[in-house]
Amino acid sequence: MPRSRPRRRPRGLLTGLVALAVGALLLWHGLLPDVAGAASMLETFLPWAGVALIALGVAALVRFSLFAGLAVAAAMAVWWAAFGVALLPSMSAGSPRFTVVSENVQAQNAEAADIARSLAARSPDVVALQELDATNLHAVEGVLDAPYPHRYVVGTVGLWSRYPLTDGAKLDLGLGWNRAISVDVDTPGASTRIYVVHLASVRPLEYTARDRMLGELTQAVAADHSERLLVVGDFNTASTDRAIAPLQKELTEASNSTVGLGFTWPASFPVARLDHAFVRGLTTVGSSVLDDNGSDHRGIEIGLR
Repeated sequence: MPRSRPRRRPRGLLTGLVALAVGALLLWHGLLPDVAGAASMLETFLPWAGVALIALGVAALVRFSLFAGLAVAAAMAVWWAAFGVALLPSMSAGSPRFTVVSENVQAQNAEAADIARSLAARSPDVVALQELDATNLHAVEGVLDAPYPHRYVVGTVGLWSRYPLTDGAKLDLGLGWNRAISVDVDTPGASTRIYVVHLASVRPLEYTARDRMLGELTQAVAADHSERLLVVGDFNTASTDRAIAPLQKELTEASNSTVGLGFTWPASFPVARLDHAFVRGLTTVGSSVLDDNGSDHRGIEIGLR
């Protein structure tokens, strides 16, 4: 009897299946169990799935596989639906009434004064800083206290303003020491309550402190009936992370005003956006990520009215 030929696997089958798996992950990542914070960490870097899909697209072309090409195209459509709007620059909504810059200046940073100068050179109305300590606070004060005569600093966070400040409050957000503040700023037109936050860092198996602080912050914002509210700072979480979803139901964050996903960390080659500005009762007319200026985070600048 003639020997039967082994059945050949369709060309590009593995490439196509991997592409479909990536697309499924983009669609249903919220169904993954968050074991030891692994799903939360995965969601932080979810936009980078686009790079994997580009590589799979090249593989599909090399293999001349129709199946793989269609699978990659379908997965890319899912990626674009999730991140395409954020990737493109947002439309201008008019001129800002006031501007805010925010940056984690990095603890024990000898370049803190230069960082403060680079932020002040942009002439914002409000400067919000995180990770202040005994090493860098004095240097920052020497730069910002003159152009910004109103300030409120507690623990590792601070706010400098051209406008008068009232009703400052320190917040530990369940951490046990102060890494957040709220203060009313006499901004043009009406007062704005500004929260400056520095949430706990996340490392493998170390995420519960950050999640607890996010939960406490969400409760504080939900109970705050201020007409105009801005929450800004280092959240140590990305907008795609399930941990921040409850806060996103209370507040909104505008897309970046320039091309790109607005990554802020690490400063030398950003791979995730950990720094945010969420608002309620305000319109964000501009949002941009600043250049590397000597910290391990890049700063952000927001125009509001």
